[in-house]
Amino acid sequence: MERELKPLLEVAEALGNFRAPFYFAGGWAIDLHLGHVTREHHDVDVLVMRSDHSGLHKALNQFSLKKIIPHPEGLVNRGTLVEWTAGERLELPVHQINAYRAGESEPAFQVMLAESSNNGSEWIFRRNPEIRMPISRMGFHPLWGLPYLAPEIVLLFKAKHLEARDRIDFDHAIPALSVDARQWLRDAMEKTHPGHEWLNTL
Repeated sequence: MERELKPLLEVAEALGNFRAPFYFAGGWAIDLHLGHVTREHHDVDVLVMRSDHSGLHKALNQFSLKKIIPHPEGLVNRGTLVEWTAGERLELPVHQINAYRAGESEPAFQVMLAESSNNGSEWIFRRNPEIRMPISRMGFHPLWGLPYLAPEIVLLFKAKHLEARDRIDFDHAIPALSVDARQWLRDAMEKTHPGHEWLNTL
């Protein structure tokens, strides 16, 4: 398992000086919740709160950081890569930063920025601000392992694009969700994706 998790361990080490919570997201979060690797992963996504993102430059000073400026919905290319300069505060719609090792053209990992309430107590779903979760419940912090985003939040993000890997992750994750997690996901899906195929299973 440790060999399979090497990409995550490298990212966790890179973020060792980041003085704020971070969570592995995407398909890796599902596998961390399940306790084993269920499929091949092509990238590593990490989520941090937007309110903490100013510390990323200092923590990741070995990396080149680029922000993605999203394109309007419907375009094949989802965004334009632009250098993210130290001290620049990123606001919506920018919500992704790519981190590159020196001399490499593919990102080592991606940082996703998450929204929160003014008092910092709730995570807010950027695609539908009605949907929230206490920050104390949005991730898991196993003493023995790597912090990861709650699978129900991961699946809510994945519901939009429904690529093959998203369906695989859903099928693997659903049996491992608690009753409360399934109910939260069902409520969130009904508000954001009414009529979605996953609602039949939830």
